[in-house]
Amino acid sequence: MKTVKDIYCFVCPSHCALKATFDETGKIVKVIADSRSGQHCDICDCAKGPNTIPEVHSHGKRLQFPMKRAGERGRNQWIRITWDEALDTIAEKMKYYRDNFGPESIAMVLGEPKSMDYAFLQRFATFLETPNVITPGNYCGVQTGHADQFSIGTMHVLSDPQGDPGCIIIWGANPLNTGSNFRCYSRAQVKRALKNGAKLIMMEPGHNRYCDSADHWLRLKPGSDGALAMGMVKVIIEEDLYDKDYIAKNTVGFEELKKEVANFTLEDVAAETWIPIETLREVSRIYATAKPGMILWGNALENSAAALQICRAVSMLRGLTGNVGVVGGELINTPAKFGRPGRFYFDRSHPRPTGKSIGKEFPIAMGAAYVPTQSLVQTILSEDPYPVKMAMCHVTNPLLTYPDSVATYEAFMKLPFLVVAEIFPTSTMAIADIVLPAALPLEHDSIAYWPAWLGHIRAQPKCVEPPGEAWPDAKMINELAKRMGMREHFFENWEESLDLMMADSGMTFNEFCAVRVLGPTKHYLNDDPERYFKTPSGKFEFYSQQMAQLGISPLPTYKEVSAARFGKEAFEHYPLYLTNGKEGAYFSSGYRHIEAMKKYKAEAICEMHPDTAAKYKLKDGEMITIESRKGRIQQRLKTADYIHPKVVMAAFGWWDTWAEDNEFNWRKYNINVLSDGDKPNCPATGSVQLRGIPVRVYAAEPVMETQCLPTSENERQESV
Repeated sequence: MKTVKDIYCFVCPSHCALKATFDETGKIVKVIADSRSGQHCDICDCAKGPNTIPEVHSHGKRLQFPMKRAGERGRNQWIRITWDEALDTIAEKMKYYRDNFGPESIAMVLGEPKSMDYAFLQRFATFLETPNVITPGNYCGVQTGHADQFSIGTMHVLSDPQGDPGCIIIWGANPLNTGSNFRCYSRAQVKRALKNGAKLIMMEPGHNRYCDSADHWLRLKPGSDGALAMGMVKVIIEEDLYDKDYIAKNTVGFEELKKEVANFTLEDVAAETWIPIETLREVSRIYATAKPGMILWGNALENSAAALQICRAVSMLRGLTGNVGVVGGELINTPAKFGRPGRFYFDRSHPRPTGKSIGKEFPIAMGAAYVPTQSLVQTILSEDPYPVKMAMCHVTNPLLTYPDSVATYEAFMKLPFLVVAEIFPTSTMAIADIVLPAALPLEHDSIAYWPAWLGHIRAQPKCVEPPGEAWPDAKMINELAKRMGMREHFFENWEESLDLMMADSGMTFNEFCAVRVLGPTKHYLNDDPERYFKTPSGKFEFYSQQMAQLGISPLPTYKEVSAARFGKEAFEHYPLYLTNGKEGAYFSSGYRHIEAMKKYKAEAICEMHPDTAAKYKLKDGEMITIESRKGRIQQRLKTADYIHPKVVMAAFGWWDTWAEDNEFNWRKYNINVLSDGDKPNCPATGSVQLRGIPVRVYAAEPVMETQCLPTSENERQESV
């Protein structure tokens, strides 16, 4: 007899409400949107959850047993071992490196959280006393969150779902494909607002369905978002469009911002962004006058060497127009009552020795408990300031997702000992010494608390058995902690942590499963105007004294946000600007094994204007080569009129999932073979330039695979 259960999607951070149908054996056979639940159900265009979830649990490629490497690294030769042997081996290696090279020689490498995995690794690092926890924070979440922190005083800033805005800007986000957006304004709410007359402005060099109905679609130069934001600030100030009463009562630093916009011209902005001055003026006027307004920003704003200040520049627009704390605008929220993740990660008796961290030069990174990804790669290769001897990777695939994949490969191959916990075989797994099979969120009791700054928490009780001997990542770390002498800081059974996380709510985890979801409480400025903003001044801060104290520019400047990461000379040899958008069918580099999604996208597709393709004698539908100074890859060409003639919109996260050798062939399609982790980076967060990379294109060549992978710095230079 079939049964139906309520679940949440785990593919992306939106955690949409779903209904799953199980057959008599307990296998998931169908998943649909739970649109009647009244909960968040923003199913993406390709329905990643409903299509991925039924197949992923019984997929033949799932990793099922712990394994150790047999023979040379990367040859995909493995010996099945027991969990005891795997964990004993890891603990033995970890104790040796800790005792002989210091705990800082061991790196915890994390990706997008799925359950309690991220929390357990952070906690483990705290009691191991390693400051080297590597996360994608340097290009995901930290910059937007800290822009709000310094401007508004909290990262918990969401759009008001009640009142209708007069203007919506969707900036660097694609709510139709993945993750909704960082303001939690659903597609249904966007649709309602547009029906009620809201103006829609798209800041998007690519294309999605919202572009077709937008009042203005600005196809700006990739990476020029900060210049565009500062240009809008200049128009709003110089045309006297700012909210004078709001600024007088609720902000500080306006005069400093006013002085800054005198340092550049709109001609400068137009040249930098490719947006005509009149268009810039018009969209600025719309946002300033069609009130209330909201800006739904996304991850693309964080992919720059000036990411924090770019996000701060966008935040200036909110303060200028008085759109924070008002009905239909953006509101401060108090998170739902559950255990703060930071309390789980850290212990006052064991402060992180950040002075020893390989990322200590980045003050925001240290405060946010992460090391930038490229800092790990560069330290392993250089052994400066010390050698990194061991890494444990959970919910991450660095060879696909870190900038400069060739350097990343060289670094991870140099590590004396590498542990990878994974669901499927991946390129990073292929070069590990120990592989641990990971269970999916529906295969164990879990809590979906991520992204924590959104203030939501959802219960995800176990509803399907994991394959073979797959374990939750949290269980792996809990059992390893016992072997490392940390028993007093962990749990007899890792699932006890779920009750600890729920303690502030007054519920046990089992009781919470009946409630299912807790959401944040929204606050309006009029409720408590004297104490609304959580900054030191109690006001919206254009000028942040906190940033100045950290040695960061307290005000976003045009010079900083428009500084060219790549000089003009780079574009003489590589004349096109490379960028990428969020995949419709997949999230990050994950779930590429799922056959059900291949009907939406079966291979890596890059988009280019027809005139650009013709200029380089390329044909729609053929494989082409994209080359940067770092390397070259191949992707399938799709010509599209909406792409700017100077832009190449490539696909992210692609590799040959069915290859049985060559480390699963991560080189051929992988956009990060082209990207760059070299300095300069954002001085506060360590963010890197992933937009507007200089490239050239030409017809694909039938080259040997070894020609696609320079293995030394000299060879990398010779290859271009």
